Amino acid sequence: MAARINVISDNKRWVWVWSLIIIAASCLPYLIAWSVAPPGYQFTGVLVNPLDGYSYLAKMRQGWQGAWLFHLSYTPEPHDGAAIFLFYLALGHIARWIGLPLIVVYHAARVLAGVALLVSLDAFVSRLSQERREQQLLFLLSSSSAGLGWLGVMMGLFPIDLWVPETFAFFSLLTNPHFPLAIACMLILLKNLLWPMSGVYGWLVPGLAGMALAIIAPFALPVVYAVFVFYLLLRVWLMRRQRLPTDRFTSVKGTFITVLSATIASFPWLAYDMLVYTSNPALAAWSQQNVTPTPPLADILIGFGLLTPLAVWGTFIALRGRNYPVLTLAGWSGLTLALAYIPMALQRRLLTGLGVALAMLAGIALRSWPRRAVVLVVVFSWLGTAFQLYVFTAGALGAAQGNVSAASLYISADEAAAMQWLLNYGEEAVVLAAPRTGSLLPGLAGVRSFYGHPFETINAATKAAQAEAFFKGELSDRDWHKLREQYTIRFVFVGPNERQLGAHCLPDDLVPVFQQGAVVIYRVP
Repeated sequence: MAARINVISDNKRWVWVWSLIIIAASCLPYLIAWSVAPPGYQFTGVLVNPLDGYSYLAKMRQGWQGAWLFHLSYTPEPHDGAAIFLFYLALGHIARWIGLPLIVVYHAARVLAGVALLVSLDAFVSRLSQERREQQLLFLLSSSSAGLGWLGVMMGLFPIDLWVPETFAFFSLLTNPHFPLAIACMLILLKNLLWPMSGVYGWLVPGLAGMALAIIAPFALPVVYAVFVFYLLLRVWLMRRQRLPTDRFTSVKGTFITVLSATIASFPWLAYDMLVYTSNPALAAWSQQNVTPTPPLADILIGFGLLTPLAVWGTFIALRGRNYPVLTLAGWSGLTLALAYIPMALQRRLLTGLGVALAMLAGIALRSWPRRAVVLVVVFSWLGTAFQLYVFTAGALGAAQGNVSAASLYISADEAAAMQWLLNYGEEAVVLAAPRTGSLLPGLAGVRSFYGHPFETINAATKAAQAEAFFKGELSDRDWHKLREQYTIRFVFVGPNERQLGAHCLPDDLVPVFQQGAVVIYRVP
């Protein structure tokens, strides 16, 4: 008994050491980007997909300002709020309560979400396998592997392990807080589906995980529901054929409690989301623009690299050995790929967590391979992860050494001071700025952008063209007066990005209310 306890303790220590390494690796590019900021500039704190990263900070800013109903802060049209994006609104409230900058709370949440993902992953693989080395292999592959993105780039392709972070564990925790937290919730639900807990925890844990997933990442719920149906049908089929192994499966009652509690706790939130995105005109307009198609199959296959063929082999092994938990992982993978190509706007979002499922299937395939071959596969899978770290670190270094005023990772001290002035005196006013500045304003200055996001700005293409035309001097006085009256534009922001467009022939009636260095804020009378 004491020996078994020591083995478990050693394994947990191993998991925590590797988890610390993974979390530290996810923070390294941000620390480098912060440390190489040129004199007179500061790192915004967002590195992967800055456009969406700034939108998360904008949602946090609304919570910081006291809101519990979300509004589109990248568009000037007034509209009703909705109880969506509560996760980021709550982070904003927390930032205000504890007195820390939004970006600090954002990264603290990202790290904690990463820890939650790794703990959930360890708990799952500990039930999936009883052999210590296999558990470690499953954990390593699932938590830190990537595909052949580095090779795909050489072939002129754009594999998903370079730009679809929600698919992979490490890439998700490198990117933001809600992707790793969503995958953690999916793992908790799947674990309780396969091995239900007893007593009050049998319905409380899946219920809380289902509700959390609905709030954090409702786009992942269709896959979860499909896996529920798949597993229930598998259970019924096994029971009819009297081939249900009692040593690996618990009672049917526990399974139904898990499915029922998770569905009851999550579906109302999903239904509410569907309602507000159709009944709220502003959110409906955003939804029409928010199209994220699934990439071509070649980008997916190369993005998963060795995981795909190994996962197929792992599925075959599970079929031959009647390993039904592993077959459920195969069902998760197959259903995800099938659903990701049905005609809907958010196709790509359905890929959430797929890389984790494939990695575990791949680990099952490697269980009988020689140790050296297994180590080689794991190291080879880490090449994609290393390439991710290289790409984003190199991007930060390049932005710091090049034309930082045109980069999306750094802002000048003058721009930062101007945004702080707007935060103090802007009172959520509509501000006209160049598109790149507009993407920063809601999160850093707490104001509404005339244009700032290709999805969250209503009629985004038109407004982007109007903003550029204004600063290029191509917008007539008549059109300008019509625009400022229609959208109640209160301030015009003129900084490096605006001057790159021109900003030499501004209307005469604009009144400067802030000036520092090359940045001027004008009040619109």
